[in-house]
Amino acid sequence: MADAITAKARAIYGKRLTKEDYNNLLHKRGVSGVVAYLKTTEKYRAAFANVNETQIHRGQVEQLLAKEVFELYIKLCRFMSANKNSFSSYMIKELEIKQIVSALTYINADYREGYLREMPAYLMEYLSFDLMKLSRAGSYEEVLEVVADTPYYKVLKPLLSGAKKGDGLEECAVALYSYFIKWAFKAIDREYKGEEAKSLKEIFLRQSDLSNIVICYRKRSLFNEDKEQIKKSLYEHYYRVTPAVIDDILSQPESDKKLLALLNKVYLKNKIEYDPMFLEIAVRRYNNSFFKRQLNFTSNGPMALYSLMGLCQVERSNLQKIIESARYDRSPEETEKLLVY
Repeated sequence: MADAITAKARAIYGKRLTKEDYNNLLHKRGVSGVVAYLKTTEKYRAAFANVNETQIHRGQVEQLLAKEVFELYIKLCRFMSANKNSFSSYMIKELEIKQIVSALTYINADYREGYLREMPAYLMEYLSFDLMKLSRAGSYEEVLEVVADTPYYKVLKPLLSGAKKGDGLEECAVALYSYFIKWAFKAIDREYKGEEAKSLKEIFLRQSDLSNIVICYRKRSLFNEDKEQIKKSLYEHYYRVTPAVIDDILSQPESDKKLLALLNKVYLKNKIEYDPMFLEIAVRRYNNSFFKRQLNFTSNGPMALYSLMGLCQVERSNLQKIIESARYDRSPEETEKLLVY
C-alpha cells in the first residue's frame, strides 16, 4: 500500500502547474482571465468546468481552489483506507481548528456574518462539530456550546469562559495547535515505528520552529513587544530551535537581526533569498523544497500524502497571489516575486 500511495502522489504532483503556466497566468487580465486559463489545464479543468468565468468573483475562486485540494486529500485517504482516528486524518483536524479560530476572529470583530460568508460548506460532513451552528455563534460561550462534544472544548473552556471579546484569541490558536501536535504524535505512535514515526514527527517540529522564529521576528521588529509577551505566542514544541535559544536571542540587542540570522543558519542555509518583510515567502520556499525532496525519495505512504498536500497548498497560495494581483491590476513582475516554484 505504501508503494501504491507514493506512486499515486508522485503522479498527481506530475500534473502541477509549470513555470510556463505561471508565466501565462501572470499576464492574464482580471480574475476572469485567470479562471479561463485554469479551465484549460489538466489539473484544474474539472474543478472549473461548470464555472462562468465572467461572473465568478475572487472569493469564489479561492473557495474552489481550497475545495479542490481538500477533495484530492479525501480521495487519497479513501485509497489508503484511512479512518477518522488515523494519522492520515490530520488535515481534518487542521481544518477544524482553522474554522474555530476563524469563527472566534469574526466574533471578536463583531462581524459574525463574515464567517458565514466564507464558511467552506463542503466540509460539513467531515467535521466533528456542526459547521452551521458554528456560523451562527455570536459569542465565545456559543462557540463552546458548538464544540462541547469534542476535545476542543477542554482546550478552549479555560481560555474562553468569562472572557471578553478580544481576550485570549492568540492564546486559543496556540493552545489548539499544541493540542493538534499532541494528537498527531499519539496517532503516529499508534500506527508507526522507528524511522517512519520519527520522520513524521519531525515534520511538525520543523513547522513549529519556523513559525516560532517568524512570530518572534514580527513581534519584535514591527511591534517591539517584550520577551515575556512574545513567549506567550510561541508553540511549545520545537526541533532545532529550543526555548532557551529563543529566550537568549530575545534578551539581546538587535534581536530581530539575530532572529533572521538564526533562520538562515538553521533552515535556509543561504540557499533561499528573502526580504525580511516577506518572511512567509521564504518559509514557503523552504517547505516547497523540503516537500519535493520528501515526495521524490520517501517510501512512507503518510509522508507522501503529507508532502503532496504541502505542495498543493504552495500551488494554491501561488494562485491566490495571482488572483489577488489580477483583481487589483498589479504588474506581473511585482507578483512573480511572491510566487514559490
